[in-house]
Amino acid sequence: MMTLVVASLVERGIAGVARSSKEAFAAGADVVEVRLDHIHGLERKAGLLEAARSAVDGPAIATLRSAREGGLSRCTGASRARLLTTVLDSEFEYVDLELVADRKLLESRSGISSGPKVIGSYHFRRPATRSEIRGQLERACESVDIGKVAAPCNHASHAVAIADIGLEFSKKKRRFAVMGMGTQGQLTRACAAGIGSELVYASLPGNPAAPGQLDVALQSDLLRKGAVVLGLVGHPVTHSVSKPMQEAALRSVGLKGVYMPLDVPLGGMSRGAVTTLFKVGFSGLNVTIPHKKKAFDICDTHRPSAASTGAVNTLRWTKGKIVGENTDVFGLMKLLDAKKVFTKGVDSLVIGAGGAARAACRVLLDGGSVVTVAARRDGRARALARSCGVNAESFSSTSAGTSSYGIVVNATPVGTRGTRSEEVNIPEGVLEGRPVFIDLVYNPPVTRSMKLARDRGCIAHGGLEMLVGQGAESFRIWTGCTPDPSVMRTAARRALR
Repeated sequence: MMTLVVASLVERGIAGVARSSKEAFAAGADVVEVRLDHIHGLERKAGLLEAARSAVDGPAIATLRSAREGGLSRCTGASRARLLTTVLDSEFEYVDLELVADRKLLESRSGISSGPKVIGSYHFRRPATRSEIRGQLERACESVDIGKVAAPCNHASHAVAIADIGLEFSKKKRRFAVMGMGTQGQLTRACAAGIGSELVYASLPGNPAAPGQLDVALQSDLLRKGAVVLGLVGHPVTHSVSKPMQEAALRSVGLKGVYMPLDVPLGGMSRGAVTTLFKVGFSGLNVTIPHKKKAFDICDTHRPSAASTGAVNTLRWTKGKIVGENTDVFGLMKLLDAKKVFTKGVDSLVIGAGGAARAACRVLLDGGSVVTVAARRDGRARALARSCGVNAESFSSTSAGTSSYGIVVNATPVGTRGTRSEEVNIPEGVLEGRPVFIDLVYNPPVTRSMKLARDRGCIAHGGLEMLVGQGAESFRIWTGCTPDPSVMRTAARRALR
């Protein structure tokens, strides 16, 4: 079943419907949805319904969304039924009826095959469980031509659950549309065809009918052959500038596509979730804090960069297998090279015990450095040291300045804008020897730890070059195209302003 792009029109008058529908079809819409609940005076003025249909030169859906399901219509009971009966007798190709508000009307139409196709819809007002969504969609598909369910998504795991249900109904050859609302629900729109939705709702720029709708032109592009859907899995992801950076890379090599930040809380990162994302159409995924070690565990195959670090920040799908790579290694090498940081024979301290710390240990070891790792939780630092073949020192010892280092790397998220930006994660004692300080945090461009290091006479570098380097390498792995790093760097810097 081909997925149709539906442009939702939320105009207050007939002239606006006419103008917007032309714009929508020109941008790539297959159908327009006329939101009758937005048209001023529709329920009182004769002839407005016919005028609304005549204003659209193409296929159209008539929708009278009730206030209960997020619309503007206050029309209820018998008056709503009379108005919708008139709509069903009009020239619209589709009519959207609500499973709750229009239950009696739906029952009265059981077995009627003539007239417009009926979409039976249910809009949750809060994130819903899998069983709730599945139950409403099953109910809708049994009673109408196309069943439709929408639910808010507070994080990407909600959207993955919706996508899973879509795959399930697609296997059953049901005619349906499922969508997650909000930014974290957008993956269900970008991957509507892969999920099996017959309809995907979009909007004209700046005029969405529901939170999370993509622009009509982008939504249309994503249904074309060759479109690329990429994503970042982490928690949180609001600080990330990978979206503008990677979308600039897509444009630079002439590819249509989108890069989606996916907020997946602890416990939501699983083999099943990643498999679903790839099955519905993702071409590649980046992984960031706190999921890099979990990403390593769920892979079927590890490339050398991942095997040598025990952490994964880049996932791809090859012949039904999850393949893990670690482009953080490549990115940090690019940073050291760009900043001309000499590592051979230099004592280095890596602060942290996560995936980024593992990559830092590998790069510094390969560069001939003698590496020590320290973390707030000494047990984790010792475990990382054993697995990476480096030394471990307690955080309190490093703070006391008992050891001297030529390079100090903050490989933790401490200092990141929006979360822990006011914190410092550099033991002041190690600054006495004026090491080169590298903060892998890139947002903000100058962290509190960097300011402290510079105040003590140290050279300090942020993580932007590493971000660009690892991002460019991930992009090459996913697409086979080599992007221009300068284009990505410019986009990232612009987003950081």
